[in-house]
This record gives sequence, structure tokens and C-alpha cells, in this order.
Amino acid sequence: MEGPVKPVQLVYHRGDSLNAPENTFASAESAIIAGADYIEFDVHQSADNVLYVMHDETVDRTTDGTGVIAEMTSAEIDRLDAGSWFSPAFAGEPVPRLDDFLRRLKGRVKIYCEIKQADAGRVVDMLDDFAFGNDVFVSSFSADIRTDLRRIAPDLKRNVQLHVAGSLEHAIHHEQAHIFEFLEENVTREAIEEAKRRGLETMIFIDTPNAELFANLVEWQIDYVNLDYAALFRAVQQEVLLRFDGAGLAS
Repeated sequence: MEGPVKPVQLVYHRGDSLNAPENTFASAESAIIAGADYIEFDVHQSADNVLYVMHDETVDRTTDGTGVIAEMTSAEIDRLDAGSWFSPAFAGEPVPRLDDFLRRLKGRVKIYCEIKQADAGRVVDMLDDFAFGNDVFVSSFSADIRTDLRRIAPDLKRNVQLHVAGSLEHAIHHEQAHIFEFLEENVTREAIEEAKRRGLETMIFIDTPNAELFANLVEWQIDYVNLDYAALFRAVQQEVLLRFDGAGLAS
């Protein structure tokens, strides 16, 4: 490899979700303490149009309640316990409202906002209100939401996944993506290099403790890793960087 080997930026998937309940203030705080570059989180909208940080369309898996978020009022969601399912130590942890969540993170960490089901314009307005600027990128699996994002916020950095776009060409010309994301089963060094050559940043989502792949990703110089096993990745990355430093190839 020629030139310096740069550290990959760590995106903590749903916060520090191995050590705290996902998509909560607690998981965000734990990720920040651990040194996250970015925190990834998901957004849904309640029946009365309040934006919440939660992954699933229902509250069943990660709270003590049941129901579809889009059919629940903010008063109902605010009463939920989003921590006890993970551990009694997190009993009483609320489902974060997006504005409270952004307020807590502003100036402390960068963010990756995945819009699950919500008004894209309202999410963008809230991101603008908190002036995250270049410290944010967004994505959605919803084609309609991605279309809205391109229309209302063309300069906002957007991520699209290979398995969603179907090809790098589609990601560039139709999705107008800024970041191209891979999965464990479709990432290759050649694909990363081609995306970079075409002007995109690169990212992978990986939720397994694959130390061999982690080392490869550092060597291949992917830009971001969106992952659960961040501590393991950090340790592997340090070994790789030290190896290349020792070889005189990194600054």
C-alpha cells in the first residue's frame, strides 16, 4: 500500500447498542464516552407528528409497551420504558424525542440519521435548527423519502446502500449519493476503490465481530464502518495502523 493509512471513522450503530439499550440517551452517551466519530440512529413519527428515535415501526421489541408508533400519540410514547428490556439498570429510559436527542448530541459527536417513516422535510428542518452542518449524513430505505431528500435538501450528504441502489451507476446518477454503503457479503477492495475513484465516500454496515474483515477494511481504506462491535474494530484498527507505521508507510 502506498501513502499513509488513515483511521476509519467509527459509526456506532444505534449508539453503543452492545452495552446500552439501542437508540436511547444511554446508548448515545456510552458511544460518546467510547470515542464514537458518529452515532447512527433511526427516526419514526407519531400519530400527532412528533419525531422519535427508534428503529422498529412498533414499540414492542424495545419498550414495555405494544403498538405501531405511527398510530400512537406522543403522550403514549413518552410513558414507555425503553430500557428495562435490555437490563434493569436502564429501567425508566425514555424513547427519545428527536429534538431532545439532537440537543444532547450537538457539538459532541457527528450523526447518521436514518429516516424510517417520517416527514423528511420535518427531519431536515430539525437538523437545520440544530445546525449540524457537515456533521450529519442521512439515508432511508424508502424510495419516496429518498426522493424527498434529494428535492428539499440537495446539499445534505446522503448515503445509499449497494443492495438498495443495485449498482454504483444508479447510486451516482439516480440517487445522487455522496456515500456508498456495502454489506459484509458484497464488499470488496475493488468495489471500494471504484466508488472512491468515482468521487463517493464509502461505508459498510457490519453487525458481526469479523476481525479478519475489520483488518481488511482498514487496509482497503473504507471511509466509515457502521457497526455494533466497535471496541473490537478499534483494537484491530490500532494493530493495522501500528503495522503500517512500523513499515514506514503511514505518517
